[in-house]
Amino acid sequence: MKILLIDVPFGAEEIGGERETFADVLNVIPALGLAYLAAVAEREGHEVRILDCARGLGWDTVEQEGRAFAPEVVGFTATTPTFSNAVRAAKLLREIVPRATFIVGGPHPTAVPEHAASAGVFDYLVLGEGEVTFLELLGHLAGAGPTNAEDIPGLAYRRDGQLVMTPPRTRIKDLSSIPFPARHLLPPLKVYRPTPASYRKLPLAHIMTSRGCPSRCNFCDRSIFGEKYRARGAENVLAEVEEVVSKHGAREIRFFDDTFTLNRKRLERICQGMRALRPRIPWTCLTKVDCVDLDMLRMMRDSGCWQVLYGLESGDDDVLATLGKKTTVEMNRRAVTWARQAGIRVRADFLVGSPSETMESLEHTLEFAKSLPLDFAHFNKFVPFPGTAFYRQLVEQGHRFDFSGSSSTLDHDALVFVPPAIDPEAYRRFLDKSYKEFYLRPSYVLRRVLGLRTFTELWGQVRGFLAIRSI
Repeated sequence: MKILLIDVPFGAEEIGGERETFADVLNVIPALGLAYLAAVAEREGHEVRILDCARGLGWDTVEQEGRAFAPEVVGFTATTPTFSNAVRAAKLLREIVPRATFIVGGPHPTAVPEHAASAGVFDYLVLGEGEVTFLELLGHLAGAGPTNAEDIPGLAYRRDGQLVMTPPRTRIKDLSSIPFPARHLLPPLKVYRPTPASYRKLPLAHIMTSRGCPSRCNFCDRSIFGEKYRARGAENVLAEVEEVVSKHGAREIRFFDDTFTLNRKRLERICQGMRALRPRIPWTCLTKVDCVDLDMLRMMRDSGCWQVLYGLESGDDDVLATLGKKTTVEMNRRAVTWARQAGIRVRADFLVGSPSETMESLEHTLEFAKSLPLDFAHFNKFVPFPGTAFYRQLVEQGHRFDFSGSSSTLDHDALVFVPPAIDPEAYRRFLDKSYKEFYLRPSYVLRRVLGLRTFTELWGQVRGFLAIRSI
């Protein structure tokens, strides 16, 4: 079958609001989820194209691709912020290929299938981890698989006006059995523009080596990959590293797992493989403060790791407890110190504006961030996304949320939720102030200038500085 997979247009104003906050430093990276679906579909003989609009393509391109390719199946991935645009794209393409089957998957349909199905433009919703469900659905549509859609786990669809949801799909146990993402269907890595805080060299390749997060943070949606940690073998990971370097020209790797360091023995084997690469490839990763130690970080540094991203979230212990982090301010400080002692730079995420926040706790977080030797800090606006424990708790308390407008965490003017103890205008002012106070300190600017290692990194930092100045 002819299959068109789309990551829909989502522009700077939709991400950063009317002010287009951080428009010049947005994280524009390949749609790996769609590339995985494309890989399994190609392996079964389907003809697949990916239209990745995240790199700035607009609605004219969607229409042109629909007319030129005339797909039999159109698939979309949708988060809560992008769902309305997925609906718009489906309506547009239904006018062009009315006989095609329209499918949507991703975090939003999985978390709130009733809402996604009520849009009335999708024939099927793929819920949760999508590769096997998508393949079985394609087989059903092609007449070569299950005869009845109701026999395919992990689906939702409307029948006689009612929402039908099949049993949940068992998640894939052996992740190494999945083919590498079909990067050959995506634009070259060099056309993407990751956020300047995330790289030293370009092109940058993102690699997912595990799925599932055992942490139970109240602000995180785990409905796609679940809570059980599943990891690819080290040899399989290193083979993908070799592929993105040799075939796609990557000069740096970003391991995009929630917690890259969770399995120490696997990490040791990956680090051994990264050390053996010639030339040496720099890399970064995401991890948690309770999943590292000084010796581990030194081993990572020796294999080419130059930066870790920690989700510190708050500088207030009471807020950390309500977030479900199971960490403390002191644990956060210790992990940052260890990384610096190991010679690794630190990028930190903070979540500001969760239900228990006060202006005092917000200030604690900002002062805590300024007290640490951080290279980058992100002060992300709290949004109670569907699928999170916070969303369920707040709905039970009587809150109602309208996600039809902007729900981007970078739009400081559109407030989906404001903590009861905080004035909305004071909250908006803090969101802007946090970035300026952290990044425009003379001591910070001097440290960043002295720490630059490549011209590519320098240009990225200039873009970031100008973005902060414009807030």
